[in-house]
Amino acid sequence: MTEAVPPVDVANSVGEAKTLGLAEPLDDTKAVAPLTARDNRRNFTLGVINGALFRIGDIFIDTEMVLTWFLSQLGASNLLIGTVWPLRFGASFLLQMSVSGYVERRPYKRPLYRAISIFRCAVLLIFALLVALVPVAGPWLTVAFFAALTLFSLGAGLVSVPFMDVVGKVIPPRRRGAFFGQRMFWGGLVALGGSAIIGFLLSEPGGLHFPLNVAVMFVLASIFYGLTAWSWILIKEPASPLPATAQQGVVEQVVTQFRRGFQALEGNVVYRRYVWVRLALIAAGWAGPFLVVYAQRELGIAAGLLGLYLGVRTAGGILSNLLWGRISDGVGNRKLIIATTAVGAATPILALLFGRLHSAAPASTAWPSYAFALVFLAAGMFGPGSAMGLTNYLLDVAPDEQRPLYLAFTNTLFGLARFMGMLGGLIVDRAGFTTLFGAAAIFYLIAFVLSIRLAEPRD
Repeated sequence: MTEAVPPVDVANSVGEAKTLGLAEPLDDTKAVAPLTARDNRRNFTLGVINGALFRIGDIFIDTEMVLTWFLSQLGASNLLIGTVWPLRFGASFLLQMSVSGYVERRPYKRPLYRAISIFRCAVLLIFALLVALVPVAGPWLTVAFFAALTLFSLGAGLVSVPFMDVVGKVIPPRRRGAFFGQRMFWGGLVALGGSAIIGFLLSEPGGLHFPLNVAVMFVLASIFYGLTAWSWILIKEPASPLPATAQQGVVEQVVTQFRRGFQALEGNVVYRRYVWVRLALIAAGWAGPFLVVYAQRELGIAAGLLGLYLGVRTAGGILSNLLWGRISDGVGNRKLIIATTAVGAATPILALLFGRLHSAAPASTAWPSYAFALVFLAAGMFGPGSAMGLTNYLLDVAPDEQRPLYLAFTNTLFGLARFMGMLGGLIVDRAGFTTLFGAAAIFYLIAFVLSIRLAEPRD
């Protein structure tokens, strides 16, 4: 990605964001006492820089555009391709309950964040080396891919607990929409440059053939993830209130945390309804990893068009975040979840529509391949907005002293549910892409109906 908007230009970033209608981060400074107004400004700005750096690093190992395409090039089956999404976003939550109690008992969370961040960067660099050295023809590169993806995802899940707990401490509730909106806005701008770089690398320039071009992308991802960790370590973090619980062994701690999590699920009806909405959205997301595979196998797109699709998806996220942040802070995260779920339903519906149009068009017609970019436009608008609404809603619901528990328990439930995403590959093999996209549209509808029944925690 290019740095059209330099992520370190703090003054310009915040000033320009305000002119674009994004919320001023200092409107609610008293909400995060004992931090001063200067501390709040520093934390908000560093958090936005962190988000921009994370986005550019994340795009080089994008699940739907890069990882599934990489496996497809290795000749992997649909079943294996269908495991990428669950591993990437499911395995990342499996160990959170084992660290949630540890995080709760620590007044400061950044040391754990730093250690896990170093581990993630090391995994990416080691896998980049393996991609460059291991022959493509054999099965070992595929084995190494899944091993690296599992380790990286576990690290991503562990690091998210201290990260989100710090967000809950230093960002006021009615500024979180602006916070995540600006993270996604500036991250989206630099991600546009990253999309162009990916398209350039996949076109195999200057003899940089597959899989060396993919190895370069993993190295770039590691570099930007390292910069992400650096920016967040500079956050000024106040001490957390510590729970009145005795320290336990790892097994006892996990059992206790699960018991507390189920008690929260049973006793908090607002939280319980939220869980049902997210489960429906996870099922709807089964089709996501197969959009590129569908376009490649059904529409016959060239690898270079992946850069275009990625750019369109990123642009959709940039433009929509100007709206999503205002909805989150202004009218609440319940309405944001409702709105983004409706947009998400357009993704599988448009994929089915363009599949039909492609079948009816002459073989020499190229416009369906370009028109398919609208599918990724809808996906780009849905993804960041839905993540913003769901994340902020959970932070609104969770009590301050139990925030690590709520985060870890929720993510563990959804991590396990995401492994059902492997059914997506089986559905494609047995019934085809049309059935998979149709099922996704139905689950989006279910999530939409359930989201209407949510309460607004701020009220």
